[in-house]
Amino acid sequence: VSTQSTGCRNKDPPPPTDTVQKVLPALFALVQHEDSEVLTDACWALSYLTDGADDQIQMVINSGVTPYLVEHLAQSDVRVLTPAVRAVGNIVTGSATQTQTALDSGCLSYFPALLQHHKETIKKEAVWTISNITAGTKDQIQAVIDHNLIPLVVNALATADFNTQKEAAWSVSNMTANGSPDQISYLIRQGAVPGMCNLLSVRDPQIVQVLLDGINNMLETCKQDTDSLCTIIEDCGGLDKIEELQKHQNKQIYKLAFDIIAKYFSSEDYIENEDGEEQFNFQANTAAPEGGFKF
Repeated sequence: VSTQSTGCRNKDPPPPTDTVQKVLPALFALVQHEDSEVLTDACWALSYLTDGADDQIQMVINSGVTPYLVEHLAQSDVRVLTPAVRAVGNIVTGSATQTQTALDSGCLSYFPALLQHHKETIKKEAVWTISNITAGTKDQIQAVIDHNLIPLVVNALATADFNTQKEAAWSVSNMTANGSPDQISYLIRQGAVPGMCNLLSVRDPQIVQVLLDGINNMLETCKQDTDSLCTIIEDCGGLDKIEELQKHQNKQIYKLAFDIIAKYFSSEDYIENEDGEEQFNFQANTAAPEGGFKF
């Protein structure tokens, strides 16, 4: 099995199609084996094969292995669980239809345990998998919501180690880009905003931009509750961080920060940053709206 696993590892160039088609029937049998070493190698081989273009993912799906990979998400043996999570995660990087194959196999029912796993690398892989599902359709996002996974992702955003937090940032930002207004409101009600704002001060510009995009999407979508959302952002220290980002070296980041404050926060004073460009300094009215927040 280990020879097959190694042979599937090549990504550039990927293994020839005829080679993949020849090895998949053997892997279909091996992924049902009882020996943990055999299972480990078989799952790693499948994780390598699914780490490719959609047509290669489809060959793996067509072999019928997906339900067996999903079953291994309940494995107590981390040696088997690690490649099984990675393989399922790779499948959901494919098309919406390919993602649906994994969902139809019941994969989400295993994620409450995976998102709270004692091993941080498993938790990270699980959150990464969710980030690819929230990049899908509204129905797929709703499936994540229905399995009560969003509170666990929000918790990871706030408390996990940074590598896992980065995947959680993608998860919530993808949801703001692809979800319905009701789904985005649900995300806000689950407490995503403070965790998002807290990470705006990290030194990773890609993650900062992902989070800013997510906050901007929330503000654009929740038009009727913009004032409430602005107050949440201000109360958790997010506005201070967005103001600071107007000084960021990355032009896309400081422009988006500038635009967010210009569009959504009033009572502004104009100041100039070191390059002589305008930026906003916000003086907030922090009172809660009459009747409280709807989130």
